[in-house]
Amino acid sequence: MKEPTLLLLNRRVWIWALIFAGALTLFYLFKGILLPFIVGILVAYLLNPAVLKLETFNIPRILSTTLMILLFFIAIGGLLFFTIPFLKQELLLLAQHLPAYGERLYQTTLPLLEQLNDVIPVKHFNQLKTTASAYFGDMLSWGFKAIASILTNTLALANLLSLVVLTPVIAFYLLRDWPRFTSMLIGLLPLNHTKTIKNQLSLINQTLANYVRGQSLVCLSLAFYYSIGLKITNLDFAFTIGIATGLLAFIPYFGFLLGATVAFGLAFSQFNDWTSIGWVAAVFAVGQGLESYLLTPKFVGERIGLHPVWIIFALLAGGVLFGFLGIIMAMPIAATLSVIVRFTLKKYYASEFYRGISPHKHKAASAQK
Repeated sequence: MKEPTLLLLNRRVWIWALIFAGALTLFYLFKGILLPFIVGILVAYLLNPAVLKLETFNIPRILSTTLMILLFFIAIGGLLFFTIPFLKQELLLLAQHLPAYGERLYQTTLPLLEQLNDVIPVKHFNQLKTTASAYFGDMLSWGFKAIASILTNTLALANLLSLVVLTPVIAFYLLRDWPRFTSMLIGLLPLNHTKTIKNQLSLINQTLANYVRGQSLVCLSLAFYYSIGLKITNLDFAFTIGIATGLLAFIPYFGFLLGATVAFGLAFSQFNDWTSIGWVAAVFAVGQGLESYLLTPKFVGERIGLHPVWIIFALLAGGVLFGFLGIIMAMPIAATLSVIVRFTLKKYYASEFYRGISPHKHKAASAQK
């Protein structure tokens, strides 16, 4: 069979590039209504292995799908039922104690401010304090206004309502017909490349499964550790800070930095001795060590083939381009691109161009043999 010419290869590349650009454009244009569908696809993808397992016990797929969807959303609803009142109480307590924390923080940092007063002229120092106080007040005002806007924004409430109502329905139908959808997509593949593409899709699926399972274990383990560790130090809001720090660990270093910043701010305003603050620092130091040298290598490791820098870039790019929806889609897209890049590099290293072999010389050598 005659090999494709360079022109044909370039044409194929341009066709796939145009398809990708068109899909990205449509995704961007309809991002306002895609959230329930994307979440529904992810739920169906996560629950499909469990449904397949139930089918091995001769349970019909429609019954397996119904059972898994009910169990999944009942579990999510129960979690929210117990979590939301707890978070509401914590936020109310934080609002009540905020002035006291500010006063304690001021008293704790007063010696440092007095030292600065000796270095900086009184006139400039007073101006600095006035400016800092004004900025702090503006930040608090902006924060409360942002929260109020989120809670009262009609579009945000509509999106939340559509997510709650539509996601279970979409997930149910997708999970029920998952084999039919996958068979239809496989049937669209070029016959000459079906085996290769199926192998790459299997690698993408394996990468995503390893990442989701591994990162979930890491986040849950860190949430448990930070909650218990900070509670032992008697830090206020220990459970809230610990759970948030652990659950945000899927963004490399972000959960640790955010949790440590909030915890140290509270520690400086709550404790009057450096020993207690040191224990809080020790909790985060040990937690970072556990995450970097034990949990992540053990549960995630090199199996996914995704570098932390690539993960950070994917999450930031997804968030900037498509908001919360982009953050949800960042890891599947990153895993897909990583598999495609590795496959492309493998083909490149095996190519005659990389090895410096001219096709004409190769044919001439074959003819002489």
